[in-house]
Amino acid sequence: MRANGTEVLPPLLPVTPEDHGPWVITVSTILLIVAALTTIVTLVSRVRILRSLTWSDTFLIAATLLFVSQTTCVNLASSSGIGKHRDTLSDVAFQSYDKFLYASHILSVLVLACSKVAVALLLVSIKPFNTVLLACKMLLGLIGAWTITFTIALAIQYARSPFWSLSSSRYMDQEALYTGLAVTHILLDIGLVVLPMILMWKVQMSQWKCFQICALFGLRFLSIEISVPVLTILYIVSLRPVFHSFPLDEPWHILMPTLWFQLLQSASIICTCIPSLKRVFAELQTGMMAGTVSEFFELSVSGAQGTTDGSTSISGKQSANATGHSGFHSAG
Repeated sequence: MRANGTEVLPPLLPVTPEDHGPWVITVSTILLIVAALTTIVTLVSRVRILRSLTWSDTFLIAATLLFVSQTTCVNLASSSGIGKHRDTLSDVAFQSYDKFLYASHILSVLVLACSKVAVALLLVSIKPFNTVLLACKMLLGLIGAWTITFTIALAIQYARSPFWSLSSSRYMDQEALYTGLAVTHILLDIGLVVLPMILMWKVQMSQWKCFQICALFGLRFLSIEISVPVLTILYIVSLRPVFHSFPLDEPWHILMPTLWFQLLQSASIICTCIPSLKRVFAELQTGMMAGTVSEFFELSVSGAQGTTDGSTSISGKQSANATGHSGFHSAG
């Protein structure tokens, strides 16, 4: 097919009725780019303000780098089997798909954990009251326990469930594991939202300032918890065909859960950056939307002469005015 003498090449990742994997590759790559750009802007802003990076920034960097590795595993799993029917895959392709999919799930736990730790350490760096500080440390301990538990559980699940096993017990275990992962993820994020609200409740400042700070941390809840009961519930619901379809066809039905999980991780990283981006938005507002023209520039454009230090010669203006007035009177 030719258009204007130029041959139109086929798409690099064609979507066919038997292969929906390119959707995962495209969406996950876009989400990774958005999360990485947001992280870079946040880190540049922090360096400009603090002249250094804190532990919170270190975990944010770790979350983004892990997200790069996780997205790579998802894309490799998509090339091997996600979005394809099981009966069209060879044993070698299915084994590759299974391996990369499990690796992406383990890395996903680490991505979410690092983003949670970054927010908790940001609260600790504010040096809150002892009660809130103790709650932050307890929450950090819970995040650590959550990370270790589900990382080991996913690793054991992969080790004891060979890829050729299609028994119902394997899928029942996986469904319980992924559902528990999603539910506990919600509970930990709720804790990360409640703690800043408690902190602001005890700080003496205007209600508007308190509302702004709580809203910045609350965006984590709005973006992940109200898009989960949107995101997480959709993720859990989308898992049902994976484990309850007949006949079982995991690679084909895992497409939507993978997309929701990628969106969940990207949103988690972006929401971790939001509290630090407030200063960037303020600078944009004051620098671009509230600009003023200097007096020296205004007078220069209007044709007035200025001194070397940028100020207009008042005596010159006064003498010019005096000359103008005397000429006017003499003409009269």
